Amino acid sequence: MSDREWASSNAGRAAIAALAASIVIALWSLVHAIRIAPIPEIAAPQFAASGALTVSTAAATVDVGAAVETDPFAADRSAPANRYRAPGEESDDATPKAPPVEPVVLGTAVSDPSHGFATVQLADSHATIMHVGDKIGEYTVKSIERGHVVFTTPSGKKLDIPELKP
Repeated sequence: MSDREWASSNAGRAAIAALAASIVIALWSLVHAIRIAPIPEIAAPQFAASGALTVSTAAATVDVGAAVETDPFAADRSAPANRYRAPGEESDDATPKAPPVEPVVLGTAVSDPSHGFATVQLADSHATIMHVGDKIGEYTVKSIERGHVVFTTPSGKKLDIPELKP
């Protein structure tokens, strides 16, 4: 088949139309890729007055001589009355923490001791499916039995909680 015959056939016309469409799309994409969108104008930033920038705060004075004289490695040195706390850290004098909220057991499902699970909720959070060894809050699931779950606290105290009855 010659070129003229091919170009006059339906397949040839479709191929030429597809080529023309792809050239138009390529040119359109190229124009939009090269064109740069205008940058909107923004207000100039406001800085503090130059006088506020030049004022420096007084540096804390450190008595280096006193630090050298109180040899921190002396054998007769004793620990301070209160241990050092980082800024924002709670002090020893702080009020004792309230005990953690106990979990609520919504239900249990036990086929055998190693494959049981329980639905547990902590305060107002969402219910969670728990297995032996899982943690919720500060509590760890020690065992799951029909109708109740045994938890342990970080201190090792056991807490046996029955499931909630409707």
